[in-house]
Amino acid sequence: MLNFIKNKTNLSIMIFYFIFAITSLTLIMLAQYNNNQTPKLFIKQFIFYLLGFFVIYIFQKIPVDYIERFSIFFYLLGLTLLIGIFLVPPSIAPIVNGARSWYNFGLFTLQPSEFAKVSTVAMVSLLIKEKSFRENTDSIKLLKLLLIIAIPFILVLRENDLGNGLFFIFLFLGLVFLVSTHKKTLLNIYSVVLVGIGIIILGALYFPRVLGLVGLKGYQLKRILSWLNPEAYKLDYSYQITQVLSEIKRGGLTGTFAKNKNYIDEQFNDFIFSILAKNFGFIGTFFFLIFFFILILRLFSIVKKCEQGNYSYYFILLAMCSFCFSFFINIFSTLSIIPVIGISMPFVSYGGSSLIANSILFGIIVKINATIHEEYLEDEYYENYEEEPYIDKYDYQESNYQYEEPYDNQKEYRRSRKFKNR
Repeated sequence: MLNFIKNKTNLSIMIFYFIFAITSLTLIMLAQYNNNQTPKLFIKQFIFYLLGFFVIYIFQKIPVDYIERFSIFFYLLGLTLLIGIFLVPPSIAPIVNGARSWYNFGLFTLQPSEFAKVSTVAMVSLLIKEKSFRENTDSIKLLKLLLIIAIPFILVLRENDLGNGLFFIFLFLGLVFLVSTHKKTLLNIYSVVLVGIGIIILGALYFPRVLGLVGLKGYQLKRILSWLNPEAYKLDYSYQITQVLSEIKRGGLTGTFAKNKNYIDEQFNDFIFSILAKNFGFIGTFFFLIFFFILILRLFSIVKKCEQGNYSYYFILLAMCSFCFSFFINIFSTLSIIPVIGISMPFVSYGGSSLIANSILFGIIVKINATIHEEYLEDEYYENYEEEPYIDKYDYQESNYQYEEPYDNQKEYRRSRKFKNR
């Protein structure tokens, strides 16, 4: 394990994971201090990070080819966990805050929607890398993707987990941009989405009962209304976000470590960005955002090294979509740019399921990067190696001997773009 950490190739990515760990533990400790709570969650999050690091290390022992081949199994396992929520007794899957989206095993809890996001990313990456998929028309491509994404999406909505449900919509919209070959397809789908958002906002203002008839929950409608008109709901639905914004304003430019004036529920999870803004101010949040953008740029640099169109190429892109979605939705909700959705910030918010699920994505990315680095070294060796002339006196015409080039047979499973230039 020590060699894994010392490896420069691994460390160039793992350094981001370690910084996230320090940031998360610091903010959770400050949240409990500000609200006069014991450091119970800090200790739990520290244990979650140890487990997350162990998960990353385990994935370094698994070839990327195996991960690719078992993507269907991972997807089916994710669906099984989602379906199981409705089959187990309430003692194992209790209703919490109106949602039945957790397994409670006593010693630990498990949120299957977090792992369903990972398994869906793996399954979609396996599908779109196939040549037969790319040869289809845009309509056929999107129908296939819609089928794969719609199943976990519907199950997550049935669990009343809207925040993670929105991820699957975001994933589909990202794939529309990624796989479509005609601009008209992009224009049509994105136009429908924008019109749909507009209808929901107008409906919440003028026809709230109609939205209730089409499936929008009462509290979800109130969240939209309190976002549009916070003053009218400042004593109930917009009270929480009003306190959060007040704490952010207290942070100013450089931040303050003064204790909170009001208790903010779930501040260590859904509103953890407010802890950063209050305690470290605008300067601290600015450097934190820069840090995240550097991580995204680093992941893009790995994507550029991948052979375009293979499993690794798409997996990293979709994993980046997952990170960015949770990251910015969490921040936008905290700043009231969008209605409060209730989704954790990746690697930073408190929670074992979210952290372990994101650690799986991160661990596979680290493994892909290490594999690419090994293949680059191997390619350089073959390019620089000059073999001495050799005269083979063996008569191939009088034998049934057949020679195969093992190196070329592995071309299908190469991760590196450089191989195409050999």
